[in-house]
Amino acid sequence: MSWAGGGAGVLHRILHAHPNPVVDTSHMAELAREDIEAVRRKVDGIPRPWPEWGGGWPDQVEAALIDAVLSIQARYGSSSATGVRGAVDRYLSSSDGEGDDLATLATHDWRQLQKLIGKQETSGNPKAKAIVVAAGRLLDAGVRRATDLDPDDTAHKRAYTGVPGLGPVTWTYFTMLLGNPSIKADTWIVCFVHGALGRKPSSDEAKRLLGEVATQQDVSATALDHAVWQYARKTGHRKLGCS
Repeated sequence: MSWAGGGAGVLHRILHAHPNPVVDTSHMAELAREDIEAVRRKVDGIPRPWPEWGGGWPDQVEAALIDAVLSIQARYGSSSATGVRGAVDRYLSSSDGEGDDLATLATHDWRQLQKLIGKQETSGNPKAKAIVVAAGRLLDAGVRRATDLDPDDTAHKRAYTGVPGLGPVTWTYFTMLLGNPSIKADTWIVCFVHGALGRKPSSDEAKRLLGEVATQQDVSATALDHAVWQYARKTGHRKLGCS
């Protein structure tokens, strides 16, 4: 995943805007070898075979967007009738298309969409509204179908993260659901890495550390993400050492 460039310019603006700024520079620092090794050992403790990644929605950008937004602090569901999976399936069943046209989702009345997917909020913003607004912004940025999205395009990322309640973690998950291998460094992923390091990492550092381990072990970052997430949820905060 490529983050927006111009680090020096950004720091210059921050430093001049705030006399005593607190600047997170973890994404600029080199990863410590001992930290990578600690996370690798933690990963080696996950029983194999790893649970299989469901595959996401590589050809259905509407489904991927709904899934990504609804995943925020939500239960995914154990069947097609429950949780996020159930909401996505209800949307797809109600749609006349193939689920791969953001122009369709962008023109939805978000209140009608909410009746299909449920009343949930993210940072005080109805998730249904966030989905419709994000679809419109992505459409304006040139993303209409799954094949149009480039996870390294900063304009695409800004179109998503510019919506209140949507941030870089679920942006990454959105791209993963469309078939781009990565790590969604949410609460459980950060907790797992916290347990490995003995300190709480930033979301970006957790993502980079697990990404490095995936590269070393020659496995898909998405497959590793899924294995870690499932293991962390089953193990719990206390046993992971991040409570």
